[in-house]
Amino acid sequence: MGTLPPTTLMLNSFPKPKFPLLANIGERFTAHFITGISARVPRDIFTNSKDFGNLEMAAFYIAGVSKKSNHQFHIQMAAIGDNDPINNSYDTFQFYPDIAALPTPQQLTTSTNHVIIMAATLGQMDHRNKENWFRLNDRNDVTTNVTLQFVANDTDNELWNTMDDATFQVIEQEIAGGTKNVEYWHPMGNTGSWKTTRPNREMIRVPATVHEASTMWMGGEQDSEAPVGLDYRPNGLENVYITGASLYPTGASWNPTGVMAAMAMHLGDLLEPKRHKV
Repeated sequence: MGTLPPTTLMLNSFPKPKFPLLANIGERFTAHFITGISARVPRDIFTNSKDFGNLEMAAFYIAGVSKKSNHQFHIQMAAIGDNDPINNSYDTFQFYPDIAALPTPQQLTTSTNHVIIMAATLGQMDHRNKENWFRLNDRNDVTTNVTLQFVANDTDNELWNTMDDATFQVIEQEIAGGTKNVEYWHPMGNTGSWKTTRPNREMIRVPATVHEASTMWMGGEQDSEAPVGLDYRPNGLENVYITGASLYPTGASWNPTGVMAAMAMHLGDLLEPKRHKV
């Protein structure tokens, strides 16, 4: 159900010169770019801080969109107040709502009088960017004879700036009630420190992508460039079907796993309609 392995298989199995209807496979690539911000605020700024327990955790999700490009982003935030990080470590690892954005031991042990906020913000890569592609190269190993290129264009950079600003505003205005109550984590190699200034872009922007998609996007009659039809079948092929995130025309900003599972089930229903009747 991934994106790049099945695209590699299709590129090697159906060479473009012999299968011109599949010429656009790999000519589109989307994913999500990421910003990660760690902040903390004093516990006592919250009116109910006296009711806090020894270990408190919470999470929430905010959807956003750029007014300029109409491209999507979302902010996923997890918060933790931990009075005793060493003895609470088991429960923290078991119950923390976003394990991909877990505070470090150093962040936890230096913040026993604070609430730590871990923000991961994901943005939609521009599907119209012709500089993004996934193509065969001249290597002999058919499992790795591919090259992926992706470059942030002006639309991506505008969205990235928008979502960074939105994340800082949520932390400073909606949670902390002002910048004077916030400290940000400034990483330095494997360590770091809390400071009152915002970290710069190099500190918060992740030099990688997640949720790769769109290399074999599907489309109907209105999209003559799509290499795969709405029946999950690559153009011109009778007995091959594709599912997974490679079929997404765009990446939007949502986690793709649920839709990927639904598409696989839908394909199964189409191929074996009698077996799935209730």
